[in-house]
This record gives sequence, structure tokens and C-alpha cells, in this order.
Amino acid sequence: MIAVLAFCLGFGSRPAQACGVCVELPEYSLADQILSARVIVLAAPSPDNPFRFTPVSIVKGTPEQVEALPEIPFLVDSVARSAFRVDPNRTVLMIYRAGYRDKAGRGLSGGWIKGFLMTPDRTQFLETLRAKGQGWVSGAPDRAAQVAFFSDYLTHEDRMLRNAALIEIHRAPYRLVTHLADAVPTAQLLQDLRNPNRLAYAPVLIRLLGLQSDPKANERVRLGYQSALRDRPLNLYDWGLAGIAVDRDQAILEIEKSLLRPDRTDEEKRNLIRSLADGGTAYPETRPLILDVFKRQLDQDNSLAIWIALAVRPWDTSALIPTFEAVMAQDNLDPATLFFLQAVTEADERG
Repeated sequence: MIAVLAFCLGFGSRPAQACGVCVELPEYSLADQILSARVIVLAAPSPDNPFRFTPVSIVKGTPEQVEALPEIPFLVDSVARSAFRVDPNRTVLMIYRAGYRDKAGRGLSGGWIKGFLMTPDRTQFLETLRAKGQGWVSGAPDRAAQVAFFSDYLTHEDRMLRNAALIEIHRAPYRLVTHLADAVPTAQLLQDLRNPNRLAYAPVLIRLLGLQSDPKANERVRLGYQSALRDRPLNLYDWGLAGIAVDRDQAILEIEKSLLRPDRTDEEKRNLIRSLADGGTAYPETRPLILDVFKRQLDQDNSLAIWIALAVRPWDTSALIPTFEAVMAQDNLDPATLFFLQAVTEADERG
């Protein structure tokens, strides 16, 4: 029951949502498209119409399947035309995706997706991804294996492959990426953070910056998380998490002060609780202090009781049960929170 409620409330080890003014990273990544594709082909300009693509080789599927599909709808753009003029043997990856449902439960139909202009490195990436990722699209994927695979591309000279890696690291649970300390040069992370065209990648860049051992990166994180906690809700979760990675207890206490600000919105508070939850999961030595923060928060405000209960679920602790019971005894508790906390305390009693 608790797991179902957690899913319905949308709380868990998921990547932070992008800010409202940023372009969000895709929910369904290019790697997802490749691994779940019905058909994958390499395409080139058609002999009959140089502005239209036609399949020239099949990566996945059969000739009969390709023949039964609609024509590739994309026109050969100027970038592709230039590449084909230099090397007429170049090809473009084209993916025919199966239908799928997004996070809102909406059914999206299948169709052609334009992948990327092929290079030797991208060909190797495609082959290795398909070989290693067979089990990543069904059941419970091996997220650690995904992180290990994509982390090798975080510093690749091909920006498209770097972007693919950043997206997958962004989506992975934070506890699975903390070993990536110094996996990306600090200069590259700072350069990307300053680039307005890279705003969508800011959440994962901030989290990676927090894992650096470089004093320059640590100072940038301190400026970033203190500013976010004081002034700006932008990437609040990510700056909070990076702050915990760098300053541990000091950052946790700064987050507590920010939680108590009267002008904090419920969404901002939930993001701060998530940063404490994921920080405590990644760094177990911080859990006693975080539990104390949660107790003090519940003593002052019971509106976040559900989110705090969800935050500590992975820790398998009973430390907050007395506090939850005290909250349940309050007259002003809403029925949904009461119901959820009853489920939590009963589950603890059953062991």
C-alpha cells in the first residue's frame, strides 16, 4: 500500500524536474528508443529524390517489416547534405519505435524517429548499447550497469554521445552515481553550466560538480547551494544534494533553515526533503542528523508528514515512528495524511 501511495504521490528516487524556464531533458531518451525499437535502419538520400531518405541497410528487423512500414518522413537537411557531399557512403540512423505510455499514462503511437548521422564512434556506441542493453527495457533494469556503461561516454569528444550519457546519469538514482567523483573535468562542468544552451543539463551537471574533489568545484558548489537556499528555487534539489556531497552536516543544517522559511512553497519544501532523503541514502553517516531535522520539522509543521515518511522508507528505521504517532494525535491533521501515517506505523509494528 505504501509503495502504491508513493507512486501516486510521485515521490521517489527520480531525477529532479527541470525548472520552468528550461528545456527539460527527454522522458524517453535516445537509448530508450534504440533499445525498444521495432525496426532500426541506416538511411541515405534516395536515388529517386535526393531530398528524401530511404533505408540502405537494416540494423534490427526484417526486409518484410521494413517494407510494411510507412516511408521515412524526414527531409535531408543541410547538415546531412554537406556530410553526404563529403562522403556519399555516410548514413543516418532511423528508428521505428513501438507505441508506449508516458508518465501521465497517455498512449503514444509508434512512428519514425531520426537518430543521428553515423560515425565510427557512433556505430560502436550503437552496437555496444544493443549488445549490453538487452535487459534494460523490460522488468527491473540493472541501473548500476547502465550507469557503468554511459559513464564511459561522459567525456567523449562527440557531444551527442556526451549528451546521451548525461541524460542517463541524470535519470539514475543518485546513490548509484556517487562513485563518479572526478569522472568529468571541473572545467568542462563549469563551462557547460555557464552555457545558456546547456540549461537543460544543469541538474545533472550540478550533481556531478558536487562529486568533484577539486577545491574550485567545491567553492562553486558552496556558492551555488547557499544562493539557492537563500534566494532562488532554481534547481533547488540538485544544489541541496551537491551541498550535502561537499559539506555534509553543514549543508544539512542550511537546508533545515531554508525549510523553515515562511515563504517556501510546498513544492520547494518537497524538493528540499528529497535532497535530504537522497543525500541520506547515498551517505548513511548523515542519517542521524537528517532524522533530527525531520523530527524538528514535524514538530512545527505536519503538512509535510507524508513526504518525510516516504523519504525515510528506504532507510528501514523506526526512529520517526513516535513522532508520526504524535502527529496522528493532532486535531488538524488531514484525512489523507492520517491514513498514510497509520499505514506506515502499522507496517512498522508488523516488522
